[in-house]
Amino acid sequence: MSALGKAPWRPTMTASCRSLTLVLCGSVAVWGFLAVAAAAPRVFYVAPDGRDDASGTSEAPFRTLDRARDAIRELKRTSGLPTGGVEVRVRAGEYPVRHTFQLTREDSGLPDGPIVYKAADPEPPRFHGGVRLHRFRPVEDESIRKRLPESARAHVVECDLAEAGVPPLPPMELGGFGSGRGFRTHPVPELFVDDLPMPMARWPNEGFVFTGPVPEPLSLPAWDGRPGSPEGRFRFEGDRPARWIEEPELWLYGYWFWDWADSYEKVERIDLSARQIVLAKPWHRYGYRQGQRYYAVHALAELDQPGEWYLDRRRHRLLFWPPTDPVKAKVELSLLQTPLVSLEQVAHVRFEGLVWECGAGDGVRVVGGENLRFEGCLWRKLGGNGLEIQGGIRHQIVSCDFSHLGRAGVLLSGGNRARLEPGGHLVENCRFHHLSRIDHTYTPGIWVDGVGHRIRHNLFHDLASSALRVEGNDHLVELNEAHRVVLESDDQGAVDMYGDPTYRGNVYRFNYFHHLGPFPASEAAPMRAGIRLDDAICGVLVYGNVFHRCGPPNTRFGGVQIHGGRDNRIEANLFVDTPVAVSFSPWDELRWRQYASNAWAAARLDRGLYLARYPELGQLLKQANRNLVRSNVTVRTPTLLLHAPLSPQAEANREYPQETALASGPDGRLRWDPAAAGRLGLAHIPFERIGLYADRWRIKSGGEWQRRTVPP
Repeated sequence: MSALGKAPWRPTMTASCRSLTLVLCGSVAVWGFLAVAAAAPRVFYVAPDGRDDASGTSEAPFRTLDRARDAIRELKRTSGLPTGGVEVRVRAGEYPVRHTFQLTREDSGLPDGPIVYKAADPEPPRFHGGVRLHRFRPVEDESIRKRLPESARAHVVECDLAEAGVPPLPPMELGGFGSGRGFRTHPVPELFVDDLPMPMARWPNEGFVFTGPVPEPLSLPAWDGRPGSPEGRFRFEGDRPARWIEEPELWLYGYWFWDWADSYEKVERIDLSARQIVLAKPWHRYGYRQGQRYYAVHALAELDQPGEWYLDRRRHRLLFWPPTDPVKAKVELSLLQTPLVSLEQVAHVRFEGLVWECGAGDGVRVVGGENLRFEGCLWRKLGGNGLEIQGGIRHQIVSCDFSHLGRAGVLLSGGNRARLEPGGHLVENCRFHHLSRIDHTYTPGIWVDGVGHRIRHNLFHDLASSALRVEGNDHLVELNEAHRVVLESDDQGAVDMYGDPTYRGNVYRFNYFHHLGPFPASEAAPMRAGIRLDDAICGVLVYGNVFHRCGPPNTRFGGVQIHGGRDNRIEANLFVDTPVAVSFSPWDELRWRQYASNAWAAARLDRGLYLARYPELGQLLKQANRNLVRSNVTVRTPTLLLHAPLSPQAEANREYPQETALASGPDGRLRWDPAAAGRLGLAHIPFERIGLYADRWRIKSGGEWQRRTVPP
């Protein structure tokens, strides 16, 4: 008899709700489950009508998260963190935020005892960094009325901000990708009516006007043959700027040299005799040239349509043309300049079902830490980024929504590129829409950097910028949907990568990119791609994706655009009603060797590890533009390869110029026919699984995704 047979053996695998027990009696094994009660967490309550000198019970809740945090600290000091962790149940309602809610390392939970801040009711609690505005009056100051357009004087009202409890506001400062003031969040108050952002008074109300000649010397050369000047001066056409002479805080927003580098430039003075606008320093990083698009913003003289508003800092008044009755509407001004929440080196903490809104700056900022989880949360009505995660490992953002933000949705970094250690962050089942409202370029739905993150099952739409900006190594981007993105800038992609041939191991599979840029397509710029591999991006696998209506008829980019990289594999994808499937901007061998050798030499990486992980790096300096385009299917796509160099290998691609299957449905999305897909060789694409999925936080009703009412 074996040793096991001599006596019963009862190993127990502990789980949160039950134990698995194996009993061996002789040669007979009996499996059974024994119920084990999970350790209950300690619970504190927070409510809008609570008191911070209360006990934090259901009957006597706290008023603020700060008090709940301090109660947890005290609990840990006196008796230690309970086995089941701690729950802070936050009741529905509005919580004014006047300072950043801060958590540090001492506020961490444990792997089996997390600290959870969660909604206690079906209606989510809202952490609000602004103020409600109630009392609007006609404008009585005649000097102000005279500056308004005549057509607006009977409609514009004003609110005394001091009376509304708003402290004096700092001078306005704006940025943008090319700004000399820095590419970062520049907090700015904004006006919202019934949860929608209102536009600052601007001209023109839609679209752009164009710069006239810029001064000599034109010392900034450009590849397109249109030189420019580093000085912020240009001539203007027409007489409109004569209205702006009295504007104390006038800014111009534009693309001053390149159509991918925007910025706000403050007007220093307007010289009517010379018909010249002079901009205040610091100037745009890329310079200025003639024929570039811009518009004026924050001009009282241009407050000429419903919804527009202007902030008179000298008089501390807000002027506004209400689009609806302001007495009946919810009118809010965002104020908080700092993030609503800050977490530094925090581990094992969760946030569930909370709303962060109406801050003038960023929403939540995370530095380092481990195993944070944001689930079912909403970020909206913010002037900056929604959620920024700098470093740390294994943070998760699941079933969250990011909308109406001034900049990006999620900025995500983590892992160690030198040693290829993964950060392991996850963004899944999240929706990103109406972002990039203030800074329009390089403020994507998600900016991911570092090593080994996963971006899955997300939906991106109505973004001025890209859906994704990807940097680093070994990221997996799968089962996402993106449409109506890259609405304004040019030379961009729904997914954008740039500039480092050591970014390797990134995989894009089973994503659906469609209707990129503004539509109708005739209005779209010619350089927008579904996936843009810009300036020497290498070693990317693009597999099983669907590119549908990506680009206008005059496009210079394909559904996939490769600019100078090598070792990329474009395999088994579908291109439908897209003018060009794959486009190239080839590099000559000399340019490639110089760029790649400099990048490889400058990179502070473990070379042995990189060569073992990515053997093709051993051939990095040989044969530029060597990529593989294999087993793709095109349907009603006129051009398979555009500007293809000799090096790319094209194998076993199938073109169906007259195929009528896989047409667009009433909503514009592709109507997926599994039988037709199989006949075309596309059975491997799980199209019906792409995008969001239903869970306890969201449901699809009438073809639209909606937030689900979640029981406490």
